[in-house]
Amino acid sequence: MKKTYLLLLVVLLPIISVSGQEFLAGQSVGGSRVSGIISTTPIVLNESVDGSPYTNKEYLPAKISAAEGSTFFVRYNAMRDEFEVKGQNNKAYSLNRYRRDIVVEIVPLKKKYQVFGYFDEKQNENFGYFVYLSDSNASTVLLKKERITFIGEKRAVTSYDTPRSARYKRWDDKFFMKLGEDKIVKELPRGKKAISKLFPEHKTAVFTFLKENKIKTSREEDLVQLMNYVNSL
Repeated sequence: MKKTYLLLLVVLLPIISVSGQEFLAGQSVGGSRVSGIISTTPIVLNESVDGSPYTNKEYLPAKISAAEGSTFFVRYNAMRDEFEVKGQNNKAYSLNRYRRDIVVEIVPLKKKYQVFGYFDEKQNENFGYFVYLSDSNASTVLLKKERITFIGEKRAVTSYDTPRSARYKRWDDKFFMKLGEDKIVKELPRGKKAISKLFPEHKTAVFTFLKENKIKTSREEDLVQLMNYVNSL
């Protein structure tokens, strides 16, 4: 296993030497980034926190588009919004998410992830991993954002308070849509009228489809059905 992983590192990680020091994928002087794939700094997590920051807690075999023909063992840390790659001595190394061209496919789950730009709850431009829910080559693509946050410990200040230990909380997924070659994906609104307005040329047809098929805009299967219909117009 060690020999196999070392061979993969040689293939994957472009090494740059500066002043006699070697560094990879974001581990450079002053915090600048280089064109590597995997960080050389192991990830350390607080194992005492309740819950899990991962959507898949166990490492699963995956394909990374930037390293065709190789298989890696990864898990998605939704709290940190990054992929962890299993390395030597079971240490976790982060995949460079500044590489927006990379697609990560977790084979057993049949899930494909890629980084896209988006606007967060505070309308700040951000970027992160999204899961493909429909054909990635279609003109309109349905995506989802998996969300886990850290909630800090709550101590009892008075005898009436209920203490609560720190934990990770899994929230409902958010659905997004990628239109054509847009670099920024848009969050899908919940209302049927608002969704139909996203397709001005087919607004009436889309609204009728939503009503007649009783599409629930919070249900993944229904949104996949809607996206297939939109791409057929």
